[in-house]
Amino acid sequence: MVKSTTGHLYRCYAWLVDTIDQHPNGISLEEINKLWGINKDVNEGEEKYIVESKFHRWRRAAEELFGIEIVCGNNGCYYIANHDDSSLYKLTRQTLNAFAVSNIIKGNRTLDKQILYEDVPSSQQHLTTILSAMQNRHSLKMVQKSFWHEELSTPTVEPYGLKMFRQRWYLLAKVIANNKKNNIGQLRTYGLDRIISVVETNNSYILPDDFDANKYFENIVGVSNVGGKVEKVTIVADSDQSKYLRSLPLHHSQKEVWTGEWESEFEFELIINEEFKRELRAFGPGVEVLKPAWLRKELRKEANILSEIYATGK
Repeated sequence: MVKSTTGHLYRCYAWLVDTIDQHPNGISLEEINKLWGINKDVNEGEEKYIVESKFHRWRRAAEELFGIEIVCGNNGCYYIANHDDSSLYKLTRQTLNAFAVSNIIKGNRTLDKQILYEDVPSSQQHLTTILSAMQNRHSLKMVQKSFWHEELSTPTVEPYGLKMFRQRWYLLAKVIANNKKNNIGQLRTYGLDRIISVVETNNSYILPDDFDANKYFENIVGVSNVGGKVEKVTIVADSDQSKYLRSLPLHHSQKEVWTGEWESEFEFELIINEEFKRELRAFGPGVEVLKPAWLRKELRKEANILSEIYATGK
């Protein structure tokens, strides 16, 4: 039997939660043990089954580690009670996926050259400090470098929320002091990859009772232009791009109005910001904007400029 190190135990907990999570209607301990017996990635001692006392130790440890609840139903099967679309569960799912890939690579080192993982800029460097400040309700002192200005800014902020978009973490925070003397008292969004340093202070703040980051960002794609005008956008997508839109909607307001053999029409109700326009541009000629007229005109103008660039080589 292989002696369990802390790292190996974490991998066992992740395997157990992942196994149960793949059976939303429940899985019995007997079925779990069958899967454990044939597992070659984590079951290093090639044990035939998990003894019941060890199973419950792992179960309790996994609940605490991943912030979930593993429940035994009346039929004797185990399932994850808070199996939902909450931010906590999504983060747990991402963590489990990372553990699963790590377990497989550990069992077969040759796969290390076949599995590519996309890094999240600065998440390891600043994320834990920001999360600690959010949990303790402490303000943060930051040094930040904008893409648009050479001068560094040194804001002191109250962290209100975090959002990941396109593999980047963004901090939503209320500015309470700034060397540039601007944006004080306002909510601003900071990309963690543009934060040079961040320190948690001992100064406390009160988060408004009615604050909800989901509601704050609900009308936009990405993080910019919060509070703008909500508009209806109508697009037509060819059959190939329609498949992408169905499998990964651009926004929660996305609706498929009609479906044809060669193209389909989709509608959105949102604030048209730069991130949303960037998503539309990425589809190229496979997507055409019908409404609003000003957005159609703007994208047509960009397409003409792009066509001219490629035609002239300038």
